[in-house]
Amino acid sequence: MNRISAVAVSLALLFAAAVCCAADSDFAAVHKIKKNIDNLDDMKYAHEARVELVSSGTSAVIYLNAALNDPKRAPNYKIIVLEIMGDIKSKDAVDAILITLKDHNPSIRRASARALGEIGDASAVSGLKESLKDFDANTRYLAVWALQKIKDPGLGDTFINLLGDADARIVISAADGLGSIKEEKAVKSLSALTGHHDDRVRISLAQALGKIGTRDTIPTLNILLTDRNLEVRRLALWALGQAKDPSSIPNLVKVAERDKKELRIEATLSLGDIGTPEVIPTLKSLLKDESTEVRLAAIKSLKKIGTPECINAVTTLTEDESTKVRRMALSTKEEAKSQK
Repeated sequence: MNRISAVAVSLALLFAAAVCCAADSDFAAVHKIKKNIDNLDDMKYAHEARVELVSSGTSAVIYLNAALNDPKRAPNYKIIVLEIMGDIKSKDAVDAILITLKDHNPSIRRASARALGEIGDASAVSGLKESLKDFDANTRYLAVWALQKIKDPGLGDTFINLLGDADARIVISAADGLGSIKEEKAVKSLSALTGHHDDRVRISLAQALGKIGTRDTIPTLNILLTDRNLEVRRLALWALGQAKDPSSIPNLVKVAERDKKELRIEATLSLGDIGTPEVIPTLKSLLKDESTEVRLAAIKSLKKIGTPECINAVTTLTEDESTKVRRMALSTKEEAKSQK
């Protein structure tokens, strides 16, 4: 045998050995996954098994699918499997979970809806929409929650139809869903929630309008500026900034100059989001405000606008009494020098 032939034989043997090692490794990995799945029933090893199954990722899903639809497994065991599937977030689990979404046990249906939301794959939309008819209120809520996590642009009408639901949790998730997909046609329907008795609903309303960010959100946001809940008012101010319409400037200036500190900060930041020349005088005057937080917000807004006038105004605060303000002013000054 010549030298070349000998080398070829050696390489072939090494390749065969590597294939065998890989096969052994794969067998060991599968064996470990199956053992961990069985150990989920054992309180002594359940936590460790769960952590290792999540670490195994997609490779564990085919075996988890089989365990999930094993009629011999107890409901609590299946709920744990569903939680693991949600943590792994593999779309390969969706078909198996859609089966348990129709289980006779409401706890399993709830866990199935939650897992589908955590996975967030659009292939689950049809099954989740069916679960909106479930007689179990918690399953219905979790189905809506899962749909808003998926963020499918085609769900606008579904979410709009849920805004009138008696369950505030469902209304909140529907509003969140509309905000997530930036459904502009939903603004009129969302506006009906300004008088909702549940503060959480109105908070979600303000957030949704801010994410949609169109000019026609402004009338509803102006109503929310007078809401009894401070967080609703703060989010309405934020949302006005997202709409970036100069018509909101008078209301924002009014709040920025005299209101609760939390609201003044948000209004100041929103003036920066709008960023037109009309807001600059107000922002410059707020650099002298007694509140450090308001001064910092004014600096951020002026930097965001970024004109020479704005930058020069910020650099006048290098001797401010607040360390945070001085640092921000000095960094702004250095940035301006480096760009020249």
